[in-house]
Amino acid sequence: MQTSLDCLVCFVRQARATGLLSTDNPVARRRIIEEAGRFLATVDPQQSPPENAVALYQMFSSVLRTEDPFARVKQESNELALSMLAEMEKRIVSAPDPLRAAIRVAIGGNIIDYAAQHVFDVAETMNACFDQEFVLDDYTALQQVMADTAPNTNLLYLCDNCGEIVFDSLLIGQLRKHGCRVTAAVRDRPIINDATLEDARVTGLDRVCPVISNGTGCPGTPLAHCSEEFRQHFEAADIIISKGMGNYETLSEVKAPIFFLFTIKCSEVARHVTECKQLPANSLQGTGEMVLMRQAG
Repeated sequence: MQTSLDCLVCFVRQARATGLLSTDNPVARRRIIEEAGRFLATVDPQQSPPENAVALYQMFSSVLRTEDPFARVKQESNELALSMLAEMEKRIVSAPDPLRAAIRVAIGGNIIDYAAQHVFDVAETMNACFDQEFVLDDYTALQQVMADTAPNTNLLYLCDNCGEIVFDSLLIGQLRKHGCRVTAAVRDRPIINDATLEDARVTGLDRVCPVISNGTGCPGTPLAHCSEEFRQHFEAADIIISKGMGNYETLSEVKAPIFFLFTIKCSEVARHVTECKQLPANSLQGTGEMVLMRQAG
């Protein structure tokens, strides 16, 4: 997925939100906006939005003089999700189809996204996700691939955000019960509120399955810049679960056994999905819709 004009507007919104979340200093907030304006002239429209965003967030870190401007909200997200973990697990195991329920919970957790949006109610979203239908639903296809590759399905799980990874752990647990050998991948270093190896340790994800870094500080999975270790896991996977819009934006053109799981929070992603799946125009609203989508082609 390439970077559009609407993405440029979103980059400026992200600059404003980062300033509000990260500092009380009005001078620093203004400088972030000014530097974001200069950044727009350097954006490569042929690259995906997450790839372009790397330089933007490096600039934020430089202005704010911190490697991790979102450290506080990341910690809060992890703590909030952990406080909900037992209740979500209880509802999953009591559901008629625990695997499908766990997918709903994992996608519901994708609401915790400080790049695409900055005001959301996690508790309300997680309670509602059990009754929300998928706007695209390739669950049967996922079940079929799992059956075809059993009994030792090699599954690579691409994580996205802090907090969200707590709910991912519940889906990974269900996938393991279905015979999948799961490896989870997180970002190599802090960017926005994306999860890193440290977050995997804090939330206990590393006690659910092996966790590796993808080798990048990009809020997505740009394969050309990922580590050799990660690419080997990617190539060897029977199934790849890709969480979140950033992973979708960087992998939407990659031919691989990918199933994209995310909440749509952006009209440009909604448009791209509509075109890829050859859906009727305006069939996706562009916000709040849950997607379980097999890679096209």
